[in-house]
Amino acid sequence: MTLYWLLSVPAHGDGHVAWRDVKSRVGDSEVYDFMLPTLKIGTLDTLVQLSDELAKHDTAYESTVGKFIDTLRTLTQSSTAELQSMLTVDEKSVDQYIRTFAWNNAKYRSDRALPEITSQIGESMHAIDAQLKTKMTQYNAIKNSLATVRRKQTGNLSVRSLNGIVKRSDCIPESDFLQTVFVAVPSMLSRDWTNSYERLTDMVVPRSSAKISSDSEYTLYSVVVFKRVLDEFANKARDMRFVVRDFVYDEAAMEHDRLQAREIVEQEEEVLDNICEWLKGSFGDALTAWMHIKALRVFVESVLRYGIPPDFLPVVVKPNPKQAAKIKLQLNEFYAYLETSSRASQRAEMAGKSRPRKTEDSAFDMHEFSNILSEYTPFVFFEIPWTFFDSE
Repeated sequence: MTLYWLLSVPAHGDGHVAWRDVKSRVGDSEVYDFMLPTLKIGTLDTLVQLSDELAKHDTAYESTVGKFIDTLRTLTQSSTAELQSMLTVDEKSVDQYIRTFAWNNAKYRSDRALPEITSQIGESMHAIDAQLKTKMTQYNAIKNSLATVRRKQTGNLSVRSLNGIVKRSDCIPESDFLQTVFVAVPSMLSRDWTNSYERLTDMVVPRSSAKISSDSEYTLYSVVVFKRVLDEFANKARDMRFVVRDFVYDEAAMEHDRLQAREIVEQEEEVLDNICEWLKGSFGDALTAWMHIKALRVFVESVLRYGIPPDFLPVVVKPNPKQAAKIKLQLNEFYAYLETSSRASQRAEMAGKSRPRKTEDSAFDMHEFSNILSEYTPFVFFEIPWTFFDSE
């Protein structure tokens, strides 16, 4: 369901009559002015080229605005009502902004040529999109680091940190030749460990294995081996599905790990707060850019459709969802006089120009042609697919 329609109809010199004509055919649907400034028309070639370019920008910018909403929703785990209050444009809700849209001449000067305005909007949107990607890359990096820390704190004994589990008394005194090794053994293989650890390699101290801790999956054992066979012992243990942990008891290193984990948690919170505030602050800029592209599309298509000098009425319609199809049909029927049957085919072809072209050998697809005709309207018509905050 589309929440808003943006359409333009000929004014024929009297905007009040044009407004009345639209209003009388949309029933109880809401209609709002869509304020456009006086824009430079340029050449026909420029308008035709812009028509294609603006359509591409429209799709891309809609995607960017969607990224803002999806990202903020994911990061904050907010409800629709909470998101609605977060995402504003010039201190207005999105619905209020669309209903009261007016060209921002301070940001996008209307006395410039249309290609210049389009390029300026594109540059601002490109910068916003690049910032979003950079911030998300930064956040995902710290999030991955945090996930590693939490996995070490909460995982099973084969992966979690052994800080706080292994005590100094579990290790032999420092030696040039011997080392205490800690091995995570699947609980179901504990008997295999007890029966085989002394024979995994030479130079394993007999009867040196001791149980340190256990969880639902693994049991942690210590064993004393000569340092010279440590690598061989680890490989043989791995073949038996025993996990030799890379751990040497070092109180200074353990304190460093604890501080590092705390620092990562604090960094994640700081980066999360930063990106959420940036998303809320920059959302208005993204939506403003998108709506100004919509405004340019309305102007360009209206001039191409209705000719010069510009004499058309742009409006925003919030259609009654249950009557949307009927309302659109009534508008099509009323404004059918704008198109002759021969021009309708031409316009239908233009409406389908973004679709893959058939080769000369391809069979004519009447169903596809009918779909193109059904999408085409004799007046300028665009959708503003803003259903995210639709509470109905």
